[in-house]
Amino acid sequence: MGDLHELPSISEKTIRLGYNAVIHCRRGRIELELGGELPSSDRALVQGKKVVATAGQVVLLPANKLLSPMMVSTDVLASGLLVSDKVLREVLGPHIGLWNRAMFLEEVYVVDGGLWINGADGYARTLFQEVGGPEQFRLFRDLVLSFLRTMFLMICELLTRRNESLNGVPPENASTSGERIFFDRFLSMLSQESVKRQQVSYYASRLNITPKYLSTICKRVSGKSPTRWITESVMDDCYQLLRNTDLTVKEISNKLGFPNSSFFGQYFREESGMTPLDYRNKAKAGR
Repeated sequence: MGDLHELPSISEKTIRLGYNAVIHCRRGRIELELGGELPSSDRALVQGKKVVATAGQVVLLPANKLLSPMMVSTDVLASGLLVSDKVLREVLGPHIGLWNRAMFLEEVYVVDGGLWINGADGYARTLFQEVGGPEQFRLFRDLVLSFLRTMFLMICELLTRRNESLNGVPPENASTSGERIFFDRFLSMLSQESVKRQQVSYYASRLNITPKYLSTICKRVSGKSPTRWITESVMDDCYQLLRNTDLTVKEISNKLGFPNSSFFGQYFREESGMTPLDYRNKAKAGR
């Protein structure tokens, strides 16, 4: 837990946080760009998702997404907390699906904090920074896990209420709870892969299920095939690396696990309607 400017690499141009982040904006304004989106039907250049938070709001960032800080106002006062996927799964338990679906399906990255977040912020400062720090607590680990569980369950509660207020009480989905668990694990696995462009069978084998069953699960829960999820995740990384780094096309191709830059160029052109260099030049011109 720390102030926004103290978080590692938060001021760099483009970063990939290896942790799930919760940022409480107490004052000022924060603007970020998270991930990248596929081009629209007319093949126009589409930027990543812009995330804006003002005083009293909470920014939720899933682990391993590419993040580009756009603007932090000079008067900003914000606290941030970084939590690994392993710890998040431990504290949320069976509720981890609420977080995953909000982050990867609904793309809800900002919620209104309310009074509870101020209390959580103050408690965290006491626990992590003040009154002697961790050394004063004999049961420090249990205290931290209890705090994290309460905080993330409150966030899940806000996400659930938000979904119900926008869509009403959702009807029963055709998918079972077991299928949703597999889907959540697939999303989590996909987000953590540095080389995402893998066959469906690769992810299915790691889940100990067949590729056909993984396809059925993804279509029932999200309406999209696992291949589409994989492609969108790969393109997300492509867009961000082309727009926000100075890596060459060959370097990006190698980084993302393509066999060569020619194959990468063909793959990118089929999905975006333009070459990687055309995309980079258009992105720079639009800044």
